[in-house]
This record gives sequence, structure tokens and C-alpha cells, in this order.
Amino acid sequence: MTDENGRAENGGCMCRPEALQSFVKDVLVAVGTPANTAVEVARHLVRANLSGHDSHGVIRLPQYVGRIESGEIVASAVPAVIREVQGAALIDGGWGFGQVSVQFAAEWAERRATENGIAVAAVRHCTHTGRLGEYVEYVAERGKVGVLTIGAAGPGVGGMVLPGTSHRFLGANPWVFGVPAGRRTAVLVDMSSSMIAQGKIAVALQQGVVLPPDSLVDREGRPSREPSDFAAGGGLMPLGGTSAGHKGYGLALASALIGGLAMIEDPTPSLIGAPVDPAHRGESGQIGGVFIAVIDPAVFGPHEAYESLVSATVEKIKALRKADGSEILVPGEPEARERTRRAEGVFLSESLRDELERLSEKCRVSLAGVWEG
Repeated sequence: MTDENGRAENGGCMCRPEALQSFVKDVLVAVGTPANTAVEVARHLVRANLSGHDSHGVIRLPQYVGRIESGEIVASAVPAVIREVQGAALIDGGWGFGQVSVQFAAEWAERRATENGIAVAAVRHCTHTGRLGEYVEYVAERGKVGVLTIGAAGPGVGGMVLPGTSHRFLGANPWVFGVPAGRRTAVLVDMSSSMIAQGKIAVALQQGVVLPPDSLVDREGRPSREPSDFAAGGGLMPLGGTSAGHKGYGLALASALIGGLAMIEDPTPSLIGAPVDPAHRGESGQIGGVFIAVIDPAVFGPHEAYESLVSATVEKIKALRKADGSEILVPGEPEARERTRRAEGVFLSESLRDELERLSEKCRVSLAGVWEG
């Protein structure tokens, strides 16, 4: 239930996705973003909300506005291919929006994979990239396999600690895989190398809830569930938590080292928007970047045969049930179902609504039509 101002009983509000996307675009244009870039970033943010990943959605808009104003994001930047050799390319994002840079890389790699069977690209000078599943979904929808990782490592880099310590040394360093499954929803694996994505902390703070077990350590290196402990000097725990954190640590380090292919010519210490502790800024040993690989199954045999194999495997999973009799979901299904469920309305917390209202006033952009009454 909502009141005449769109506020829900629990203090949040429902909003119309198309109107919200238009508002985000207009705010970005108001702070100097070219219209075509603003359209793409707005689409990406709202689609993250629609897919159920609110931590990568419109909650990021105030952060982006602040980074544009501080010069961290160059809103007018256009990504470009710096070097291309057969099916490989180095792409420079020019410190523009990560959504634009990585989408550019995904489109380049998908086209080249059509020609060569496989294509890889490394992206440098890239800011926050948003929801990564978006890019491999794009690839899988075109019948190809996509593998993407974005990583950063080094003294004071990111929000993830080394196992058993409180030393921040790694970004959340996600790995994403997209696989076409014929007429079924593409299989989409999108996972951080940390127990939770850093954006989940902001969502938990806004909602006033604690985090799942093994999410964080406090400044003394002790396990914590309190989101406030992160800003107080704690850090994200590697995937695997207290019992198997070496696995997430290994994945995260590999992500950063492979992403570092983008830094060979220009070892800039500010890495893909991963914050660097001022005490460590400019130190050697910092590495990271974006890496994407796209594979056309047709290189190995008939394309339809591969999709049939994937689809048949998914069907076998769907025929099984959990111990309690409930359905087993295949990676990618939760996002697809959320997009259907949220198509008519996206819920925003009261604190985020208040932030958007402040942006509306500051940028002189109307929120008319955004809230559901």
C-alpha cells in the first residue's frame, strides 16, 4: 500500500521503471553527461534494480554525481580501441562511465568472435562498472559464451581483506559467466570473490539490517555482521569465509592479475574505481583491470547442438527438487523472474527516495511521474 505521495507502509516507495530511468538520465545530463551516455547508464542502473540487484542500481546515482563533480568520472569520455591484433584488443575507457566502457568491450568482442571464433579484450581507465551480468547476458543472447572478470589488488586497494587479517588488499573482484541455452533463459553466473558485494553494505545500512554471517571483519579482524564496521576500518571477507576464505582470495587475486593485462603500458595506480587508501596511494604492487572473453560455440561444432546440450542439462536440473520439495533455480533464473515481477514497479527505500529528491532539487530535474500513487 502507498499513500498519495507514493510512500509505502514501511517507509519506502514504489516507482515506475520507465519514469525512473528518464529521471536518472536527466540528472546525469544536468551534471554534464552527453545524452547518449546518460541514456545507457540510466538504462543499466534501472535494469539492475529490475533484476533484483538494488546494490548496483539507482542507489549509485548520488555517488556518480559526486564523482563527476570531483573529476573522478569523466562524463564525456568515449571508449576507444588502442591496440587490436586479430581477436584481441586493448580498450581505454578514458575514466568515463564503466557501464559504457565495458558494454563497448562486450560489443567489440562479440563482433570479433563472430569473425574469429573467439575474442578477448582488456579495458583500462575504467570507473565503476555496475551490474556485470548485464554484459554477458548481452553476449549469451547472441548465442555466444561470455567470461568477464574485473579485479584490483594491492596495498590499500578495495574493500576485501586478506584471509585472517584486517588488511584491505583486494576489490570484490567478481567473475561472471554467460552461456546460451537455446529457448531457455541463458545460464548466468555472477559472483563476487568476496562473501558479499560491497554495495550490499550500503543497502543494509539504508534498511537498518545486519549482514549475513561471515560477511565482514571489523578493524581488529574479527568476524562481524554489522554494516557500520566496514566504514570503521573493517573489510569484506573473501568467499568461503572463516573456513575456506583461501578460495575467494585465490579467485580475487587471479582476477586482479588477469585484469592487469590492461595496465602493461600505463600502470596507473587508480584501478577501475576501486578505492585506494590515501596512505597507500601510488605504491607499487597495485594491479587490476577488466578482462572479457567471448567464444562462439560454432568453432567447435554446430551451434544448435551446443545449445541443445546446455538446455538438456538445465532440464535435468529443473526436474530435481530440494530436500524440502521446492524448486531448484538455475543461475540466471532469479534475475529473469525479478524482471518480470518488478516490471510494473521498483521499490526504493525511504532514504534513497530522500536522496533522489535532493538531487531533483539540486539539478532542477522533476520527479513527476516517478512515484506510484
